[in-house]
Parts: sequence; C-alpha cells; structure tokens
Amino acid sequence: REQELLGRQLDELLAGNGSVVLVGGVAGIGKTTLTAWLAWDAEQRDAIVCVGGCYDLTTTPPYGPWVEIVRAWPADEPGFPDTPPELRGGDPLATVHSQARLFEIASHFFAAASAVKPLVLLLEDMHWTDQASLDLLRYLARSVTNQRLMLVVTYRDDELTRRHPLQQMLPSFIREVSAQRLTLQRLGNVAIGTLIASRYALPDADLERLTAYLEQATEGNPFFVTE
Repeated sequence: REQELLGRQLDELLAGNGSVVLVGGVAGIGKTTLTAWLAWDAEQRDAIVCVGGCYDLTTTPPYGPWVEIVRAWPADEPGFPDTPPELRGGDPLATVHSQARLFEIASHFFAAASAVKPLVLLLEDMHWTDQASLDLLRYLARSVTNQRLMLVVTYRDDELTRRHPLQQMLPSFIREVSAQRLTLQRLGNVAIGTLIASRYALPDADLERLTAYLEQATEGNPFFVTE
C-alpha cells in the first residue's frame, strides 16, 4: 500500500506536480527501507534525489538536514544551478542575516533545479530537527504544487510529544498543501508471505510454515522483519 501511494506521488512529480509526503513510525518499522526504495525508483526514472538527515537534538545544528543536502548537491548534473554562495557555509545565517531572505534564496534555488529535472528532497529523522529547519520546510512546501519538487519527511511518531514542533506543524502540512501522511505498521500475514516469496524460492508448504512462524515471532515486536 505504501509503495503504491509513493509510486503515485512519483508519477505526479514526473508530470510536473510536486507534493509533500510524511512518513512516520516507530524505530525499526521500515521507514528507511521504504524511502530507500523510493529513492531508487525515482533515480531509475531520471529524477534527482538529495538526502539530508538529523542525528539527535544535541548534535544536529540549525538547518542541519538542509546543510547536508547542499553539501551533497550534484553540481556536475548538466543544467543544474550552482549552489548560491549564501547556502554554502555551515551556518546559512552567517552571511544572510534575514531568515526571510534565506528562505527566498533556497526556494529559488530548488525551483531552478526542479525545472531542469524532477527533484526529490528526502529529510530523515526530523523528530530530531530544529525549529528553523521546520520553518524552511513549511516555506518550501507551500510552493511545491506547481513544481517538479517532492519533499519526503521521515520521523519517529512515538517521539513526538504534543509540544514537539513537528507535531504542532503536521496539521499545517495537511491543511495547506494536502500532504500525504503514512504511518507504517507491523506487517500482517499476507504482507509477510509476499515479502518472503519475493526474496526466496520456497515450496508452498515451507513458505506457509515460515510465514506463520514470523507472524507469531513478530507479534508485538515490529522490529523483527521490517528492515
């Protein structure tokens, strides 16, 4: 189901309609596996994928995931814009003293790139991000509809308290840009069987026996087979 939804969003991206996708779930449930598949599929279809991550609240600097995206920017991609000087440093506000101006520069930069090729920006573990990074995400999200720009956000929903900045911002994403929200759950019997069959050529009896074993072993433990 999740792959089908992301596939449809990717189809829309290639047709010129960007989107925001929010992927939540507990640690180990399969967020990284799912988004890695999306990145692979997007690249197979000639889109550009850029990734930025957060690590924890003590080591992720302001604009941390965005700084990672800029540092890994594919500058050698034909026709892609060069990284603006204002975004090259580790602290974007060191040279741009207005947040509004910084957001405008970033918006024009990503828009120019998405005009050359469809662009997927993957922001991982955003439950550890800072308020400034979320503000930039919200700013960019408001303009993706008519661009070939897809913003994919992953987070651990069990770490979002009511006062967490991301938790407070999620309704805005859904209301303002019709963001797609996916909450990953433990695999059921049919899904486990499908996963096993896709990876191992087993006789039907062995497939059924292994599926039943894994379903029982993972009951109440989502970390066992998803990754």
